[in-house]
Amino acid sequence: MSAVEEAFTHGVKSSTAKGGGGGSALATAGSVVVEAVRYTVVVAQLAVAGVRLRGLSEQVRSTYRYVEGCSKSVDHLAEQMSALKVDADSVAEHHEAAGIMRGVLEEAESMAAATEDLSVLFDQAAAEHQADYGPVAEAFHAMPVEPAESEFYSNR
Repeated sequence: MSAVEEAFTHGVKSSTAKGGGGGSALATAGSVVVEAVRYTVVVAQLAVAGVRLRGLSEQVRSTYRYVEGCSKSVDHLAEQMSALKVDADSVAEHHEAAGIMRGVLEEAESMAAATEDLSVLFDQAAAEHQADYGPVAEAFHAMPVEPAESEFYSNR
């Protein structure tokens, strides 16, 4: 049970215990509020997840652009070492290190692309959730009669 539901349930119990005659109406109204909050929170969380994943994708690409620059610098350093007649093993190790850096760039790009794809899926899920449940939520809240308790709707 969420914090909102717990707080509401506690409030309903307190109201009913104090002899409030509108306990049932209060419970029903509160149930509607909790469902509306849940719907809104799900849509918002999906949208936020999409935004965060896009940001993560850009951070991955930014970090690996830096790594790509480092690999070029290490290759350049190895060439300078070679020109200064540094032993061949040291030069080769520097080139190997630069190669390893470049090797992870492809994996990083793949990871960034997958993260972007996932962010698109979160955006689509939010839009589909709104498309599927938005009109239902609006119709539910626009009903001219008091709604039944949420348990009635949850089994449909």
